[in-house]
Amino acid sequence: MKKKRGAHRPRLPERPFLTGTWSFPFSAGVRGRTVLLSVLAFAVGVLVRESLRLMASADGRLSFLGAMFTVLTVFAFVTWFAVAGACALAVVGDTANGCDRIVRWPTAAFLDWIGETFVIATAVGISVAPLVGLAWMSRQAGSPSDGGVPVGFFFLFPVVFLSLLENGALFDVVSLPLLRTFWVAPGGWGKFYLSTALLLLAAATLSVLAMPAGRAGQLWGNAAIAVVSVMSSLVWLIYFRLLGRLAWFCADRTTAVEDAADLKAELDAGVPEADDDED
Repeated sequence: MKKKRGAHRPRLPERPFLTGTWSFPFSAGVRGRTVLLSVLAFAVGVLVRESLRLMASADGRLSFLGAMFTVLTVFAFVTWFAVAGACALAVVGDTANGCDRIVRWPTAAFLDWIGETFVIATAVGISVAPLVGLAWMSRQAGSPSDGGVPVGFFFLFPVVFLSLLENGALFDVVSLPLLRTFWVAPGGWGKFYLSTALLLLAAATLSVLAMPAGRAGQLWGNAAIAVVSVMSSLVWLIYFRLLGRLAWFCADRTTAVEDAADLKAELDAGVPEADDDED
């Protein structure tokens, strides 16, 4: 979240949460990944549907086949998550470093990057675990609502995920520099949460509108799964692009505050200001 004073770095766009974010999945070098993630998500969706249909059958042979489909579904989902997670880390990392184009896309040598996807899995687990625990205690107290889990996850996940990246260690989820950005760059956090809320609302609306078609037959059912698959891929890439822009925004604001504090200290001490451009 911090950059050195005087370091050469691309200028943050004037509208960092709008420029180059919502159109990001359709930009050059990203379109192929958008299609890949959509195809993998579609395969997962079809396998889930077929697994549920076969498992619900009264025929024992079909139920057994459904169990086999379930194993295949899990494998397909893990494959999707691994590829999507590697793409997300590349998007966040390069965007936070001021890159307009992503250069660290995962390659065919999956052993080089598959371990990195544990960062996202860990962030998801750490974000969900306390919320599920609170929901369980709430239900024990007589409250039937678990609606706080998705809402809490919406606000908690970016904090946990960026903290893991900031600290560079799994399970090290408390980053004081990151927490400080809530005071240094509150506008960035507000715009990020507003942008992602609109993104999720738009995707959920389109997915719900596609659901009635899914009950009209096999063909329309595949079309509904295709819509949801494409929407999930778009949301995934745009979300992590916004998260990278948030990290960039917070780094710039943190550096500006620290530079201002250093300059004030130098002026108070009577030390002439150093020229950052001087060799």
